Amino acid sequence: MTKQPDPARPLGWWLKEADARLDDAFDRAFATVGRTRREWQVLNTLAARPTARDDLAAALSAFSPPGEVHAVLDVLTARGEVTATDGTLGLTAAGAGAQAQLASLVAQVRQRVGAALPPDDYVTLVGLLERLVEGLREP
Repeated sequence: MTKQPDPARPLGWWLKEADARLDDAFDRAFATVGRTRREWQVLNTLAARPTARDDLAAALSAFSPPGEVHAVLDVLTARGEVTATDGTLGLTAAGAGAQAQLASLVAQVRQRVGAALPPDDYVTLVGLLERLVEGLREP
């Protein structure tokens, strides 16, 4: 039997609560190794493709203002994890190692999500959220 949602809690509450719990799960995981989610986002983006500083900030603009991305880049550069060659940022060996370590933490959080939402339910939920977002777009 499927559990019915609490009718006293509207959709917006569930969306905000789910978002807050996801953020908290990632924050706690990264804190175990003294890292932040923004560091993960920068390292992971550069692992996929070296890029220019401003392009990286633009790619992450949905998560952070450019100034925050630049500040994280400065920290990662000072740690020797990010380097710039001819204006293109890339990971050093230390940066690749840090990205791999953080990727394993991300996998653990995603495993928890997977345990809470079996694959078919996950696909359904994401599809429903996508439809909701599209349906609420300004005409």
